[in-house]
Amino acid sequence: MIKLVIGIDLDDTLTETSKLANKILHENDKYKDLEDFHLLKHSEYQKFLKKHIKDIQENVELKEQAIEVLKWLKEKNFSIVIITARGSKGFDFLIPITEKYLISKKIPYDAIIFKQEKKGKACISHNVSLFIDDKENVLDEISEHGIKVLRMNNKNENSKYPSVKSWQNVKKYIQETFNLIVDEQ
Repeated sequence: MIKLVIGIDLDDTLTETSKLANKILHENDKYKDLEDFHLLKHSEYQKFLKKHIKDIQENVELKEQAIEVLKWLKEKNFSIVIITARGSKGFDFLIPITEKYLISKKIPYDAIIFKQEKKGKACISHNVSLFIDDKENVLDEISEHGIKVLRMNNKNENSKYPSVKSWQNVKKYIQETFNLIVDEQ
């Protein structure tokens, strides 16, 4: 039997990265009215990341039910490959922080690939059957390779891809997509 591979992004897919970053941003009165840290001017964005990225990556919360669904995937004989841009653009120091975080949270996975701003080739080389990410442009690039994609849609934005808001919905989508027997609740 061929093992199916699920590819997963980290930030805002597995974790609540933007939620924590925005909380830190809004502690500064200057930015109380700014909706999202991604809207900072480029130079302010870089300064913010430089100052806070280590704290964010070490302390970010997992999305609700993420670990339970990942454990369920392992029980169903899926391989889990985390594919992330972390470590890119001079942020190499995030690699050991991320590895330590994954271990401390007991996140089940089979492989992790860092420094992947373009994730399609990594998906191909790891035989990913389905990739889950929060960014539409990332899913565009991956779907061009004929790989199924699922969007973790944190902001309830319109999407051309199947979208979910929770890891329970990820589980349901995978059950339906791969014709798995539904667990009794």
